[in-house]
Amino acid sequence: MLCQFERLVFPQNARAVDPGSFMIAVYRPCEKVSDHAGNVITQIKAVGYGLPISSNLRFDMNGHWTKNPKHGLQFEVETYEEVIVPTREGVIAYLSSGQIKGIGPKLAERIYDSFGSESLEVLDKEPERLLSISGISAAKLKKIIESYLANRGARDVVAFLTPYGITPNRAVRLYKEYGERTMDIVKNHPYQLCELAGIGFKTADKIAMSMGFDRLSTERVDEGILFTLTDAEGKGHLCMEKRNFIKACLKTLGTPELTEDMVANRAARLVYNGQLITYQGNVYREKTARAEDRLSRFIHRQQIQSRITAYRDLDAEIEVVEHKLRLKFAPEQKKAVKTALTNGLSVITGGPGTGKTLIQHAILDIYRRNNPGKIICCCAPTGRAARRMEQATGIQSSTIHKALGLLAGDDGEYNMPEMLEADLILVDEVSMMDAYLAGHLFESVERGCQVILIGDADQLPSVGPGAVLSELIVSGCIPCQTR
Repeated sequence: MLCQFERLVFPQNARAVDPGSFMIAVYRPCEKVSDHAGNVITQIKAVGYGLPISSNLRFDMNGHWTKNPKHGLQFEVETYEEVIVPTREGVIAYLSSGQIKGIGPKLAERIYDSFGSESLEVLDKEPERLLSISGISAAKLKKIIESYLANRGARDVVAFLTPYGITPNRAVRLYKEYGERTMDIVKNHPYQLCELAGIGFKTADKIAMSMGFDRLSTERVDEGILFTLTDAEGKGHLCMEKRNFIKACLKTLGTPELTEDMVANRAARLVYNGQLITYQGNVYREKTARAEDRLSRFIHRQQIQSRITAYRDLDAEIEVVEHKLRLKFAPEQKKAVKTALTNGLSVITGGPGTGKTLIQHAILDIYRRNNPGKIICCCAPTGRAARRMEQATGIQSSTIHKALGLLAGDDGEYNMPEMLEADLILVDEVSMMDAYLAGHLFESVERGCQVILIGDADQLPSVGPGAVLSELIVSGCIPCQTR
């Protein structure tokens, strides 16, 4: 459908538009367009991502009509192409449309005067020739080329990937990741898309199959093997038993010609390359094995830390807290306080209403009175839990991510955590903490620091792999007080 831009509906500010943003715009048909009843349409309300908004160009839009209950008849744009009239006015209009940063009307005229009807071909294939034009320096040319390629390339990537369920925003991020190589990767090496967070094996496999890829290719089998473990991690598992792992891989790949031996051989190659780790009959992703190793090393370190004897009479200290709070602690609560204050690593667990908050209050009160000047860090896996912790204890609390300065990149990987400058770390709602987050936290604990973990193993399980709190409790190697 040939049409021309008239006005932007959403977002209202054109400066908020980028190649991947959702937009609503009104266009004027440049050819006869009728609705289902045969009525001629004089305005087209189009919806889609990265819609064109240059008023001096025409666009050939492809998509389908929908009827919104609230907004009426709309055209959902799937792809579009600029229709450039091969005249002086048409070429200049395209060059100065705003889609190519660095080229305004005057410069567009000079480009056309130099190259005539070949201007666009020069821009596309021999952009260095533009250096002969007054006003175009090497720096300016670089800006022009980057803008032209980004606009064209991002649009092509969005158009290709949208039918596979990849959002335009993610497609644009993919283009920013790989640049001009994006379409080559997508069409010729689709399994590399698995490296970008959010684009999993199943989506990459769908693209690969549409491209005619061999279902037995090593690239496909390797990614299927890695995905099998990733999928298991999403269900809370850190690893898989070897035999079950091979069978699960075969199910993931769904290729009758693929045998257990073939999968085992490729898995062995991934072990050799360091992408998989085998330990005691189990198979891990390297990342997950590394997180578990960090946990075990920290636990061992805290176990051998000397028992803390900084308190002369903890029973008397607890009585002081009881007097302040005007209550009496149960014997189990007193024991929990003593366990936490006298060990390098301890766990306090119990269900709702068992007094975990009161225990926290007592621990912090006694610690502060006996350790003036020592630094306390209170944190929790979520913002809501951190706010509850702060309200209950009166001590500033934060999320674990914020305390560690953790920021996730586009690939889902976090930066290196910051070391925690604290003498006592109190962590609440530990049941929500997965192996990755626990690994980052414990790796950041300075030697000599006490760590107290509080939570209910039966509540709010972690989203990621590893039931850290439950495993610490059942291990029997960490001082644990159950309420």
